[in-house]
Order: sequence, then structure tokens, then C-alpha cells
Amino acid sequence: MSEECIENAERITVETDLIAGNLNKVNLLNDILKPRKEQNSVFLILNQKIKLSKRLFELIWDRFQIKICADAGANRLYHYLKSEDDRARYVPNYIIGDFDSIDEAVKDFYLKHGCVAIKQTTQYSTDFSKSINLMSLHFNSRKFHAMLNKKLENFGIPLESGIHELYDAIPVEEKSSINVLAIGAIGGRFDQTIHSISQLYTLKHSDPYFNLYYLTENDIIVLLLGGANVIEYDMGFRNECVGNCGILPIGEPTTIIESHGLKWDVKNWDTSISTGKVSSSNRFVGIDRCYVNVKDDMIMNIEVDLIKLQKYIE
Repeated sequence: MSEECIENAERITVETDLIAGNLNKVNLLNDILKPRKEQNSVFLILNQKIKLSKRLFELIWDRFQIKICADAGANRLYHYLKSEDDRARYVPNYIIGDFDSIDEAVKDFYLKHGCVAIKQTTQYSTDFSKSINLMSLHFNSRKFHAMLNKKLENFGIPLESGIHELYDAIPVEEKSSINVLAIGAIGGRFDQTIHSISQLYTLKHSDPYFNLYYLTENDIIVLLLGGANVIEYDMGFRNECVGNCGILPIGEPTTIIESHGLKWDVKNWDTSISTGKVSSSNRFVGIDRCYVNVKDDMIMNIEVDLIKLQKYIE
């Protein structure tokens, strides 16, 4: 089958109801940035400078059920907030890591204000991975919550890798869906950025009940699953906040089988990093959605104006 590339008008209708088969759907607002109250949701802060406006940070914080700082992510949160009142108001539910980089004064402050700090010393998993297992325990393990009520060192959780052991003991059928928005995952050291990207791939297959998304100062980053994907958005949000997008074959060379709703739609389009044949600087022209069918998992980044975004989360 020959490759095709079609340049579309600036606004077109995408009829996904006519597309056969299962669709992997994600709504840029309701699934990623303002999850519904009944959804299990986590705001994860990693160890990079927080680059959100204060108002956007507050809006996102209030939208998510629990907040977790991965080790020195707690330092970033503490120093991002400039007043003691704000620091006392925006207290994470958990801090987890080997505590090799968190400031003791910061940890003590959050402990004083009701945060749960769990030390895990294993060097065979990252603070990111420890945070992911902690999220599942919070929503899915009664045993874990019972341990938190015990006045024991580290709540009786083994220091080396107790979180992973507790996580492994959760029956698969008891693991419920969790939406995660992480900041600080992209940027800084390149190896850590690549690790963050790898987590999008590995987590969706090892723990498919997690829906993991990244927010940077420039864009939202999501995983498109192999198969048919629909990205939905409010028309006003798209017109005012969304810029360019890319569909990136970071995992392996693959094929975009078909797309509808991009400025440059493609069909049977082979793509790989090594050849330099990558759909970058594309953009949404579908009025309220975009359809992308891919042979294998791929990364999509979506440029977002964070200042204009604020009113759509309020």
C-alpha cells in the first residue's frame, strides 16, 4: 500500500463514530487536566523546577485527589511557594524516595503538617517507580492504610523495597484505574527525561490501569497506544490554547496507519527516528477531535498555552 499525505483545511469534521473497532479515547481537559471527582487521580511532582503560574498550579492541585512528591520534588514544591501560609496549605499527601536529596528541614516541615514520608532505599528502582507503586497502594490496598496507622519506624514498611513488596501483593482484579499528571518529568538531565518517556511505554503494558500524562511548560505528552486513538477537546480550548503537535516513534520504527484531523493527515506512513521521518510541527484541525491509528505505541506531544489554559480548568 502506498503512502499518502493530505493537507487539510484549517477546520474539518472528524466522524469517529463511523470508524470500526475499539477506540482508545483521551480528552485533553477531562482526562488529563481536570479529572472528574469520582476518578482516582494523582498529581505527581518530580525533581525539576516548577514552571507553572501560581494560579494554574493552584487549579491543578485542587483538581486531583492526592499529591505525591518524589523525594526532592518536595524541595521544589517548598521553594516554589513563597509564603509560609501557602506552604502550609499545599502539603502533599506523600513524600517517597531514598531521601538522598530532600532537605531535612523541608521534610520536617511537611511531616509537621501531616504529610506521610516513606523511605525506600533500593537503588534498583527510581523514585518515579516508587511513587507509581505508592499510588496503587493508596487506592487499592487496605493493608497499606492499616500500616499507616501504626506508630512504627517507616510505618512498618521495610526500608529496602517494602513498597514494591506490598504492591506486588495486590491482586490484579483489585487494581482500579488511576489518572496521573506528572510535572518535572521532562527537562533537566537527558537520561532522566528518557526514563520518564520509557515509563509511558512500560507502565501501560505492565500496569494498564494507569493513565499517565506529563505536563511541561510548553506541552502535554501522552502515549498513543498501538491501534485506534481519539484525542478529544473542547473547540474553544483547541482554538485558544492548543498549538502544534508531534507524533513521535520513540519506541521503535513503526507506521502511522491512518490519521484524520491533523493539518497533514497521513496514511500507511512509515516513521522512525533513524530515518528522520517524523511527524513533527503538525497541528489539530479537527473541530473537536483527532483520530490516529498507529501500528505500535507512539508518543504524542501537544503544545499548550498554559496562561490561556487557566480559564478552562476553573
